[in-house]
Amino acid sequence: MSSDIPGRPYLKIGLTVASAALITFPIYQCLRRAYFEWRYPWIQVGTVEDLYVYPVKSCKGNKVKKLQCGKLGASSGENFDRFFLVIDDETNHFYTARQMPKLVLLEAHVENNTLHLQSPDGDYVDIDLQSVVSKGTVRPSTLHYKERQDGLDCGDEAASFITKYLDMGDKLCRLVYYQEGLHSDRRLVTSQQWWNNPVPKRVDDHAFVDYAPYHAFSLASVEHLNAQLQESGAALVSYKNFRPNIVVSGPPPYDEDRWMQLRIGGTEFICYRPCDRCTIPTVNPETGIRNPDNQPLKKLREYRLAPLGKMRKEFKQSPIFGVIMGILKSGEVSVGDAVFVRYKATPF
Repeated sequence: MSSDIPGRPYLKIGLTVASAALITFPIYQCLRRAYFEWRYPWIQVGTVEDLYVYPVKSCKGNKVKKLQCGKLGASSGENFDRFFLVIDDETNHFYTARQMPKLVLLEAHVENNTLHLQSPDGDYVDIDLQSVVSKGTVRPSTLHYKERQDGLDCGDEAASFITKYLDMGDKLCRLVYYQEGLHSDRRLVTSQQWWNNPVPKRVDDHAFVDYAPYHAFSLASVEHLNAQLQESGAALVSYKNFRPNIVVSGPPPYDEDRWMQLRIGGTEFICYRPCDRCTIPTVNPETGIRNPDNQPLKKLREYRLAPLGKMRKEFKQSPIFGVIMGILKSGEVSVGDAVFVRYKATPF
């Protein structure tokens, strides 16, 4: 009698199809992964030359031997990348070395849950971060594209110290501290305008970095740029002008234009956007003075603008130098580690 139940044959067919799909889909996924591995093999290109973390956005970077790399960015001990931000007391608009070049000389280091800020003349202030968190004074900040991102106000002593250091006169500033979970308009969603190759679809959270949690390039790219500057009689630059997290030695100049993924030790990164450059590389990281001839930006504009088409429309006259990345697999990166790359078929 059961075989006479209406629709039973179709039910059997449906169950058969569903069972086949459950078996076939994993096989498809496995074959797809195998093809990807074959099409884009890991290639060793060099080693990690140097590593940096910048606790306060636009302030002096800390050169370190190891970085812990997680979803929000790099860290070394208690120092997390761009977890602090200087803002205007009245407008809440952020300050960087674009407006305040002297910021690049201000040392910042976190130890024992205390942020230590020190100016070149030895003046300093210590900020108890436990107290900052306990008070919980939330303050909004406004960054690029008028996007809001909240942080915890670090108090009057920090504000007075930075205001005095920047010699702002009647204008006051504040220091805010990133905390995960506070309001942010700045979730990074990737755009197909960033590359001519397909751009990986990603949504990344981050602290007060400009675009993405990680920034890297080849040391040879800086050496090539310096050769161009030398030919034109301009002053040479350091890779510190470009404020990287990871500097790689070994690959040829601008090899990063073709990086799709990066692997260092057990840590894996995904590249999804070239780093287009503002005026910050024109600020000498040793003196805090902007180059009067707008170098190296002027030279880079001669040969490092984005290709014509959608990328040029996106990046306009901002030259490209380096690549920015998100995390695929968290882990530790050390100076001297071997660097492996999966390459895109073409630059950008």
